[in-house]
Amino acid sequence: MTNVLLTRKYKGRLAGEILKDIPDTEANGLVTLGLGEILKEEQPAPKKTGKGADAE
Repeated sequence: MTNVLLTRKYKGRLAGEILKDIPDTEANGLVTLGLGEILKEEQPAPKKTGKGADAE
């Protein structure tokens, strides 16, 4: 499932609206028609392994 940001009006939905969790094939079709762009899922930030003040 994919999220798509509409760049043009589509089926009564205004440009700038996000279509959430639509099938990948439909999302690719919207991109191919120039109606939207696929939003990348944000990856969680990597955890830093911090060293304490005592570590030398």
